[in-house]
Amino acid sequence: MILEGTCESIHPETDSMAATAPAQITDETSPETILDHKIGPAQLDIPGMLLKAKSESGRSTFSIAQELGRFVMGKPKLTGDQYFAWRVYDSNTFTKEQKAEFIGSKRSREINWSINTVTHLLRFVDNKVLFGATLTASGIPYPEQVAIVSDTRLPKGMGWLVGKDAIANFLRTTDAYPLFGKPITGNASQSAGVASLTGYDKTTDTLTRHDGTALDVDAFAEEVNEYFGPGGYLFQKRIFPHPDIAKACGSGLGTVRIVTVNEGDGPRPLYAAWKITATDAVADNFWRKGNLLADVDVETGTLRRVRTGGGFRFEEVETHPETGVQLLGWTLPDWNEALETALDAHSLVPMVGIIGWDLALADGGPMIIEGNTFPNHTLYQDATGKGVFSDAVLRGVHERAVARKAKKDADEKARVKSSNRSWKRTQLQNIRNGLDGDDA
Repeated sequence: MILEGTCESIHPETDSMAATAPAQITDETSPETILDHKIGPAQLDIPGMLLKAKSESGRSTFSIAQELGRFVMGKPKLTGDQYFAWRVYDSNTFTKEQKAEFIGSKRSREINWSINTVTHLLRFVDNKVLFGATLTASGIPYPEQVAIVSDTRLPKGMGWLVGKDAIANFLRTTDAYPLFGKPITGNASQSAGVASLTGYDKTTDTLTRHDGTALDVDAFAEEVNEYFGPGGYLFQKRIFPHPDIAKACGSGLGTVRIVTVNEGDGPRPLYAAWKITATDAVADNFWRKGNLLADVDVETGTLRRVRTGGGFRFEEVETHPETGVQLLGWTLPDWNEALETALDAHSLVPMVGIIGWDLALADGGPMIIEGNTFPNHTLYQDATGKGVFSDAVLRGVHERAVARKAKKDADEKARVKSSNRSWKRTQLQNIRNGLDGDDA
């Protein structure tokens, strides 16, 4: 369905640098699938990680295990792979206060809930179809929507497709290639179900993927319908990167994450990171082999740090490993325009406190790919190697949001109390008036 459920069912992103890459969930009794329709958790070797952490930090495995337990079970709510990936165990690098600034995905979700208190708008912003149409109508660049697979009725003008036969017929007859397909709902950050299609070959009745491989049309249509029909699947015109980015990183579309906040005085940028693709990558998730992640100076668009790998395998690099182009210190093209695009998009929903925007620095200018009202702030930690819950980044925004909510609740309580007192006075006065009338 295009829009379903309650705000409580909203899930945050979970894409984070892990000790090992997430695994596609498979069943030995089920056939191999074309699409990654479900991404499972990373497989962790906790004993091996403890020994590695002991070797790097000089601490005992017991003290590391104790600290790991506090970070996993305590307020930060880190996972085991996050604790090791960010090297929180390294007391030579981080003070106790700096360690406390690291948060896990669950804590990130709690913080977003405290900032985004106007809950009825959250699913609207997160929905690729509905909010995408709003962006387009507002003149904010957004990829052209070509067709939508959905079990729920939609206007025919939106390219509504129902069932595998309708999907297959669309793929055989459309002249809108190249296309990019993705689920409307679900964990977008891990890019389960994405497909980049460059064309259709009538002689072989196959689709051509971005990497030149062929897909059987009916098999692809059946998977899209089975795994993503209930939640919805979107076909858009494929977007290509800015020429400078294509030269540096290839034709893959690596989006920039710009997080914006609105504390009542208009939206402003909070931080930014760039998800850099390998030259032939279908999506820009950091866990995908060959992809990189950069810390971006949100004011200037300059890359301050570039990382690849995950956990103990991570390394900092200065150039793109495939093209050799210098990345560290490079300033992204059209940066000021990208910031303005994100702020314009946030201005459409000023009551939402925090949004993570995925923007494409495209050949036609910056373009919103999607908005996330539960941005996983662990991405900042992946990119910078620092905790996001610091005074300079997220802590102040969170504390001020909590204070505003407390004041609003106190004001409402006082208003209700005053109203009740006024009502009681009025009732007592009416009773007195009635008694006085009887005496007369």
